[in-house]
Amino acid sequence: MKYQITRATSSDLSLMQRLFYQTVTTYGTMLFTKSEIKIYSRLATNKIYWNKKFEKDFIYNAKLNGEIVGSFSMDSKGNIEYIFVHMNYHGQGIARELYKTIEEVAKKSNINTLTTQINPLTRSFFEKNGFEIVKNAVKVVGGEEVLSYSGVKQL
Repeated sequence: MKYQITRATSSDLSLMQRLFYQTVTTYGTMLFTKSEIKIYSRLATNKIYWNKKFEKDFIYNAKLNGEIVGSFSMDSKGNIEYIFVHMNYHGQGIARELYKTIEEVAKKSNINTLTTQINPLTRSFFEKNGFEIVKNAVKVVGGEEVLSYSGVKQL
């Protein structure tokens, strides 16, 4: 499988919105409250939000045969907002390659520290990539306490 990782442009918008929406609605119930899922689902369809992100953040996509199969967003301070891969392409090394690109972009942009929010689905991925995991807080989701974590990595 040969995919390419390139910086996102406005021509990627509709494909990104679809992937983001699918990811939020598929995995959201494992990670977010119902109100958070609504918020993120609305963001998926908000063109103004995405166009602003294209201008100010580093957004890169993994594309295969014209489809976006993975994506990441990192701001100018080194905070990784998201990194995700379409569910049909899990386990094929796409997230690993997207992460390598994050580090390359950060180094070229003189970003020395990467940070991100960690959830149960991403914890092992970030640990494997050298992030120190920090326990933040406890929040209640669906009547159960859920620990919140963040990750930090010095480049």
